[in-house]
Amino acid sequence: MRRNLFVGVMLLVVAVVAVGCAKPPQQEIDAAKAALVAAEQAEAPKYATGEWDRAQTAMNAVNAELEAQQAKFALFRSFTKAKQLIAEATNAANAAKDAGIAGKEKAKNEAQAAIDGVKAAVTSANEVFAALDKCRRKPKDMKKDLEMMKGNLDGYAAQVTDLDGKFGREDYLGAKAQADALKAQVEAMVNELNAAKTKIRC
Repeated sequence: MRRNLFVGVMLLVVAVVAVGCAKPPQQEIDAAKAALVAAEQAEAPKYATGEWDRAQTAMNAVNAELEAQQAKFALFRSFTKAKQLIAEATNAANAAKDAGIAGKEKAKNEAQAAIDGVKAAVTSANEVFAALDKCRRKPKDMKKDLEMMKGNLDGYAAQVTDLDGKFGREDYLGAKAQADALKAQVEAMVNELNAAKTKIRC
C-alpha cells in the first residue's frame, strides 16, 4: 500500500515537473516574428494599416503572455495559451503581408490612372489654349492673360514629369494625391479657357 502511494506521488511529481518546467515554444515564436518582418517588408504598415495594426496587437499579446509565464515559478509555467496566441499572431502577420501586397498593387493602379487622367487634362488644356490663341477676335488686353495661362500650363507639364518620377520611386500614394490635385487645377483652367472662348465668340 505504501509502495503504491509512493509510486503515485512520484508520478505526480514527475508530471508536475514535466509540465511546470515547460520551455517557451521558441521555434513557433521565431516563425511568428519572421512572419511579422515579412509583412513589414511587404509594406503592410503603408498599404494595409488595419491588418498591420491587428498583427502588431496579436504579437503584443504573445509577448505579454510569455512575460507573464516567465514571471512565474518554473514549476507552474504553462505555454499552452502562448502557443495559441502565437498561432493567431502568425496568421495575422501572414494576412497583413498579403494585404500589403494587394494594397500596394491597388495603389499602383490608382496612381497610374490618376497620372493618365492629369496628362489627358493637360493635353486638353493645351488644345483649348491653342484654339483660343489662334482666335482673331480676341481683345488686345487678353494677351497678358494668355501669357500667364501659358506659363501655368508649362508649370503643370513640369509637375506631370515629377509625377512620373514619384511613380518610378514607387511613391504611389503621393503620386496619386498630387495627380488628383493637379488635375483639379488643370480642369479649372480648361473651364476658364472655354469661358473666354465663349465670351469672345471664338
